Amino acid sequence: MKRTILLFLLSILSLNFFLNKALSAQHIYISEKEYYELKEYFDRLNGPDYNLLNGRQYELLNSGLSHPYFNTDRYRPGSLLLNGEAYDSITINYDIFDQEVILQVPGNSGLNLKVILNRELIDHFQIDGLTFRLRSFPETGSSFFQVVGSGDISCFLRWKKTLYRSTYSGKTSYKYSKQSREIWLQREGRLYAVRSRSSFTSLFDEAFQKEIKGFLRREKIRFRNASDEKLGDLMNYCIELIHSG
Repeated sequence: MKRTILLFLLSILSLNFFLNKALSAQHIYISEKEYYELKEYFDRLNGPDYNLLNGRQYELLNSGLSHPYFNTDRYRPGSLLLNGEAYDSITINYDIFDQEVILQVPGNSGLNLKVILNRELIDHFQIDGLTFRLRSFPETGSSFFQVVGSGDISCFLRWKKTLYRSTYSGKTSYKYSKQSREIWLQREGRLYAVRSRSSFTSLFDEAFQKEIKGFLRREKIRFRNASDEKLGDLMNYCIELIHSG
């Protein structure tokens, strides 16, 4: 990540805190000249990297023995395309419960700051070697989907978690479920939920169903636990089958 990006992130958060204190007139007093000098300094840090600032500070609620993140609560290297600009080697995590991408940067106090990126500006992001795109369909609404196969026939995975509430001995606690996935097939501009072999093959013309069923059996593909690689191979097979027919 560019140095100016980090400086700008930190400067905005620091400036907000500083100005709030100054306006309260309780602890910090600055002259008008000092204020404008400070503002000019922060403005010089803005540069062209306003993209990453277009969000708000992230706060994790209902934390405990569970978490709302994809795979792990550890923030790790990733990349993304935000508002047409690529950012590599940034530290992020993916909150699949709230469908948010969280950027982590070091703060002035030694603690890490976490910022929710503006999801409507995210074209795609990568984490754990996987690619996610923001898509909106009538069947699902706006959501991030893991891209497994793309082309005339596309396969998307939507990851989910549920938040459970329980009350025991007068105390209320919350816990996130294990992550689960939905498999969706996009074909001819429409999106279809795939839950079984039969629901998948029914999406194709009868002329192709026998060959597709045979491929599913040979490759031992069951949609409940099929790997990304197997799903990608299936998409490629169906595309080649239809084009050759």
